[in-house]
Amino acid sequence: MPRALAAVLLLVMCPPLLASDEPVKADPVARWLNDHSHEVMQGTLGLMALVGNHKAVDDALVTVDAMVISLAAAEGLKLVIDQPRPRDPSATDGFPSSHATTAFAFASGIDDWRSDWGPYAWAFAAGVGWARVEEGYHTTEQVLAGAALGLWIAGASLEKDGFIIHRGENAAPRLTSEDDTDLSCEFEGRPSVVLWKQSW
Repeated sequence: MPRALAAVLLLVMCPPLLASDEPVKADPVARWLNDHSHEVMQGTLGLMALVGNHKAVDDALVTVDAMVISLAAAEGLKLVIDQPRPRDPSATDGFPSSHATTAFAFASGIDDWRSDWGPYAWAFAAGVGWARVEEGYHTTEQVLAGAALGLWIAGASLEKDGFIIHRGENAAPRLTSEDDTDLSCEFEGRPSVVLWKQSW
């Protein structure tokens, strides 16, 4: 297990560290990852929801939960920190990299769902981090901060069974009115969105 963890950390950290902080616009792999990383993540989660069993649907939704919360946290930090991007010093939304944040939250969710897919998800997330540095959208530090934020929030989301979207087996208890008229929505193992202690 320690060797596997060391291998994952090496895979996660090396590509951003090896990327050049000077933009290299000719790299087609970096360009593709920068242009299509969100489609890869959305497509993977969509396929999980469409063709998977109830567990796959639940895991896809909890992964979406982790990604949305991570993205919101990254965008909030960008507003507070005001760090420039290497390509555009006038832009003040460099820290942390929201692409890296979402990619690492995505990889955490995929690894939690199917550990045999984990290495591919981690390699994809590391590739996204490398591409952000390689093309000058972010510095190495901004990408590493985004990766750490995504890992931390995804870990908390998966441990809590989601912040907003929960797995079906932990759905909110059914609701009834005060006069005991049954107004419940029983999900019986289906995912639910819980907002303000209300099941939808």
